[in-house]
Amino acid sequence: MSSGLRIVVFSALCLIWSSTWLMIKVGLEGAPPITAAGLRFILASIVIFSILIYKGIKLPRDRKFLYLSLYLGFFQMAIPYALVYWAEQHITSGLTSILFSTMPFTVAILARIFLGDPLTIPKVAGITIGTIGVVVIFYDGLSVGSTEALLGIAATLLSAVFASVSSIVIKRFSRQYNPLASIFVPMVIGGIVLTAVGRVAEANRTITFDLTTVFSIVYLAVLGSVAAFGLYYWIIKHMDVTALSYQTFIIPILACVIGWIFLRETVTLNVAFGGGMIVIGIALATLSRSREKRIANVGVQ
Repeated sequence: MSSGLRIVVFSALCLIWSSTWLMIKVGLEGAPPITAAGLRFILASIVIFSILIYKGIKLPRDRKFLYLSLYLGFFQMAIPYALVYWAEQHITSGLTSILFSTMPFTVAILARIFLGDPLTIPKVAGITIGTIGVVVIFYDGLSVGSTEALLGIAATLLSAVFASVSSIVIKRFSRQYNPLASIFVPMVIGGIVLTAVGRVAEANRTITFDLTTVFSIVYLAVLGSVAAFGLYYWIIKHMDVTALSYQTFIIPILACVIGWIFLRETVTLNVAFGGGMIVIGIALATLSRSREKRIANVGVQ
């Protein structure tokens, strides 16, 4: 598989997902969190179903696919997104992005245990430096003063753990399945569960289908869900799962750039310094992985 293609897909994922944090925050102005997440996945499911029909892609019917879909429906879609959407009511989208960037720690450990991926000292050092860089970027937003904010932090961290475990599950069990087929059933499950729970738990809250709310849901469904998850399920089959998780370092930087372009937010020295640390961290971890491959190739020869 071409390394250039992997770079393009990886970059597209970072760009799309860096904008979703802001779009979630915007959408919460008109719709309660769990219901908003549910509507997002229902719409995304309809789009994916149309693509499956158009391309003549059939859903696998084996028991493994069914169990995998059920697991991902609850633990990649429903629960993690309910937690993130709820958390963004009480903490900023930037802080949510920072907290979610702890995902590589869990992914690296789980990949070592279940996939046999090496957890080297340079890789750990790179992840640590990158995480510190992300914290530096959003340092001014780290003050927490309310119980709701603390619960929001806890919810985001828990969501990152669920996402990490799901990454390992996808890497290990979904290789033989079409990416669109792999995400369709989990999104249907996630959409139905979230919408049903939202209508019960948020019955006293109204939904305002103004242009901003509708645009947010459509954007998150089509780009943030269909396009992004389709690319994600494809690239995770062709890229080291720990290296792929480094996108959580890049996404907050891109989120700053998007805020600067569209919301005229100021790029501070914290952003410049933290961004430099992130680049160093990623380079350190990537160079370590390249060296491991060279050693492995020598051993084979």
